[in-house]
Amino acid sequence: MAVLTALMLPFAAMPAAGAAPVERAQSNPVTCSGRTDAIRIGVSPGASIGTLSAADLDRELTLARDAGAFAVRVDIDWSAIESTRGAFDWSRTDRVIDAIVAHGMCPHGIIAYTPRWARVAAAVNDSHSRPANPSTYAAFAKTVVQRYQNRIKIWEVWNEPNIVTFFKPAPDVTAYSALLRAAYTAIKQVQPGSTVLVGGMAPSEDTNGNIAGTSFLSQMYAQGSNRYFDAFNVHPYTWPYLPNDPSTVSWNTAMKMWSMRDTMVAGGDSGKQIWITEFGAPTGTNPNSVTEQGQSDSIGIVLDAVLGNDWLGPAYVYSLRDAGSNPADTEQNFGLVRRDWTPKIAYGRVDAYAAEHSVP
Repeated sequence: MAVLTALMLPFAAMPAAGAAPVERAQSNPVTCSGRTDAIRIGVSPGASIGTLSAADLDRELTLARDAGAFAVRVDIDWSAIESTRGAFDWSRTDRVIDAIVAHGMCPHGIIAYTPRWARVAAAVNDSHSRPANPSTYAAFAKTVVQRYQNRIKIWEVWNEPNIVTFFKPAPDVTAYSALLRAAYTAIKQVQPGSTVLVGGMAPSEDTNGNIAGTSFLSQMYAQGSNRYFDAFNVHPYTWPYLPNDPSTVSWNTAMKMWSMRDTMVAGGDSGKQIWITEFGAPTGTNPNSVTEQGQSDSIGIVLDAVLGNDWLGPAYVYSLRDAGSNPADTEQNFGLVRRDWTPKIAYGRVDAYAAEHSVP
């Protein structure tokens, strides 16, 4: 029951719904290297951040900064940047990364998604295909780091490689490990002091072609792939249940972080953290949605666990703003603020939490 005890920590103080952000001194914007918060909270806004107007991008990033976020996780989408081999279009990516830096936060780059010319034959029609050749992916990763090394220090190698949706034609630990090894080596050649993360593990069991994060990690250690990451990475969604609900222990991704930690310690990596680069819960009217109070409670439980366990790294809330206004669609309602920009209870909770645990 150690897992449950660790997760069942007291909730942080929570402002009422719609409460104004906590007043926090705004001097010069903090830099990635200068951030010293006791708990580091990031936001993972999703791919749509690249399509925002200048005004909406500024507004969204201002909300993130004012809530205490230290980093914003963004796609470095290979399929969009190098759709034709050797021809690069950095315009959308430059715009977003420059805006994050201008707002005093750290960009966190996910190097992912394969252009048609580099895909495996079995998934040639899907950008979520794994690359046919790890060295080709690594060459792109190296180009990315060379371009952004003065702005990005945190790199994530792919996204959710343990599920079919994001690693077609099917998840494969050996194939992913080859990708990770090639990319890690290329990134460290350019930027030795960077932090390289495993692609965040989606919530899953060993079913329907997917691989549970615990199984994925164990296989990586069996193959020696742990030499090629600085931190493991998990997406511990548990909605519509709370992360500390004892009835969900058999599958609960948040609780399974403790067994992942055991695997890492047994493999000699007690000094490496597990980062959480997506977590949250959707509000709305869908049967699998949660109330706004439930969303706030779910986020608070995870943040308390991170604060109480130094082997857990930064935690990134998904997402900042609702992607749409249909309350029946879970995918549209993960935001800390609604589509009309008004805050949900969880926005005030994250803001208060960051303020309470910030180190001057």
